[in-house]
Amino acid sequence: MHLASFRTFLAPSLRPVRRRLASLGRIQRKMRYFRDGIDGIAMDLRGTIDCGPILREFGAHVGAGATVLGPLHIMNAEGDFSRLWIGDHVYIGIDALFDLADSVHIGHDVSIGMRSNLVTSFDVGPGPLRAVRPRKQGPITIEDGAYLGTGVTLLHGVTVGALATVGAGCLVRKDVPPGATLVVPAIDVSAS
Repeated sequence: MHLASFRTFLAPSLRPVRRRLASLGRIQRKMRYFRDGIDGIAMDLRGTIDCGPILREFGAHVGAGATVLGPLHIMNAEGDFSRLWIGDHVYIGIDALFDLADSVHIGHDVSIGMRSNLVTSFDVGPGPLRAVRPRKQGPITIEDGAYLGTGVTLLHGVTVGALATVGAGCLVRKDVPPGATLVVPAIDVSAS
């Protein structure tokens, strides 16, 4: 018997055990939150496969049928994840980074590729650059049906319009109109 077949055979009898373990996990997270705050929960998301339930548990809206794969990196959350809104049937690939200094709103039927970054703030820190490069922040909105490829970075204040496509590796500093396609051009160096 293959391992997958054996797992399928055992799954119905293991469901009650799984539910009990899930409730223990919630208790452990509550204790972690009490000890380390929301940053401790953000650290837990880096070792979790299915991040949706934990995000919901700590204030994020995660819609029906959404898949949020871990590891997930969240920074600048203040007390909870309530600045994060994820619509129905959204897919978020592994190793994504969400900066919650401002709100992140992801519409329905959106797909976000692995290692994508949603960065709602810019801060050079306390050094001498602070005078010429003051802190900036703004919300990020991804409208219904949009697609972000692998390794896309959206900067603060950006809106990606409905049904827009942002290709792998793009750095997006300005709004992407609905239905638009944004890609990084490939250069053929073999012709040189």
